[in-house]
Amino acid sequence: MSPIDDEPRPILPPQATTRASFPENGVLELPKPRLLPDVGLPDVLAARRSAISGRVSRQQLGDLLFHLMRERCRGPGRFGVPWVGRASPSAGGLHVLSLLCIPVGENDPVGVYDPSAHALKLVQDPTPVRDANSDSVNSLCSATAGTTLQFVADIEFLESCYENSASLLWRDSGALAMTICMVATSLGMTSVVLGRVGSSLLGGKNFTDRFVGAGAVHLGGG
Repeated sequence: MSPIDDEPRPILPPQATTRASFPENGVLELPKPRLLPDVGLPDVLAARRSAISGRVSRQQLGDLLFHLMRERCRGPGRFGVPWVGRASPSAGGLHVLSLLCIPVGENDPVGVYDPSAHALKLVQDPTPVRDANSDSVNSLCSATAGTTLQFVADIEFLESCYENSASLLWRDSGALAMTICMVATSLGMTSVVLGRVGSSLLGGKNFTDRFVGAGAVHLGGG
């Protein structure tokens, strides 16, 4: 049987087994995460809405990122790196999507979340990222406050492990976006999935050409 629409296929052995690193300008540790509220799935599903609201505190941001990106398990992977289990599914357990946290309406730090350290790796030049993102979210959903989670994909790493990998990238992006919305709702926060790619935010000193945008979710503090 022939593949349907160039289905993705693993490249074994992979062409590369190293992940790209982010240029950084220091690290901001986030507050110790709190437990998720004891809220059932039916209540979360009933409460979830696309909505904007106010500022996201560092405690709120840290709580959401921890429960979203927490490593629950890992094992030997077929691509030369371990597979990792998180709340959101990912092709091959690779998790090539990172989260660039961009505050709106505040001069809070801009950085990429590091799950292993529960901290933000601060970008070298935050001002153009913050300004461009503020214009974008205001245009897309009229938000003037909150924090945007821009998805940043290590596209070269994914393409070194899979042929026809584009569908895997967008599958992972959609799953991650919905997981963010569910976690945000359980924490009493608001969320809006933005209809943008976001690659234009990743230029300059902050990212190499290896990284591309892959969607975004805008959060409000509730």
